[in-house]
Amino acid sequence: MRAIITTSLIFIAAVSICTAQQRSDPTKFNGGSILAMAGRNSVAIAIDSRFGLGMQTISTAAPSSSNDDDADNSNNNGNPRILLLPNSNTLLAWTGLYGDGLGFADEISVLLASKVRRAGGMRFDGTTTRKTMNPKAIAMLMSHLLYRRRNAPYYVEPVIVGLETVLVEEDCLVEMETVKSLQSIAATTTTNEVESAPLSVSIKPDTKIQCKTKTIQRPYLMYSDMLGAQSTSHSFVCSGVASRSLHGTAEALWRPNLEGEELVEICGRAFVSALERDCYSGYGAVVYLIQATENDDGNESDVCIVEYVLSSRND
Repeated sequence: MRAIITTSLIFIAAVSICTAQQRSDPTKFNGGSILAMAGRNSVAIAIDSRFGLGMQTISTAAPSSSNDDDADNSNNNGNPRILLLPNSNTLLAWTGLYGDGLGFADEISVLLASKVRRAGGMRFDGTTTRKTMNPKAIAMLMSHLLYRRRNAPYYVEPVIVGLETVLVEEDCLVEMETVKSLQSIAATTTTNEVESAPLSVSIKPDTKIQCKTKTIQRPYLMYSDMLGAQSTSHSFVCSGVASRSLHGTAEALWRPNLEGEELVEICGRAFVSALERDCYSGYGAVVYLIQATENDDGNESDVCIVEYVLSSRND
């Protein structure tokens, strides 16, 4: 009997300590979690639907973008995970205090609009052009904003996902003179000479090398704390109160070179499994998939965003 009472007291003390830590951390007061995973030519980001005040659940509204026409109404839905879509290749989301999230969304939107307007140019017909910022440039701008406010920081933990346009070389065609020189050296060199000295061939300066280039979309994942310290990954990143559980489930389920539908399934399964072990997150999730499609010439220039709504057991 005494052992049962002692165990109960230890359990109650541990729960009280964890609750006090959650309340003392402003970034975890409203709850919420985010998980992002990378695929072959796609990225997926999962966001939960719970908005609370500590252990008290206030609302379970679905996340919405602050770039919509009804942004004023969407910001009042009670959900701290506000989405920001600067372009079709990048998506921003963050956890933390609801009020700081609104202020951060407004300030980063103004900065992005000013940078895009300055980067644009004037055409001969009088119209202006708008250049698209890549995810890495947006991440640097966001880190600069957060570090500039280090004395009065925004209590938010942002996650940036997107696709970077990269040119890669496929097949390179060299002149026949270089190929003949390689064949002649290989024919005159014995086996012992090859083993003793490495084979080296110098290409002439006038040799023409023709390489075929291809445009691909490379996944980009970045997590930042409230001071702007970046942490990039080629596999997955997570943020929020359930980040410890998310690290374990994501590391167990993630595989490289996942396709679009499979990536959504793996990301959603890892996210929902981690939320079931945390009382500050959950009540459903929304997964956004940013995927590139190949054109007729083999280039991956077209990008689309698909939304998937998931449900958890605590709905």
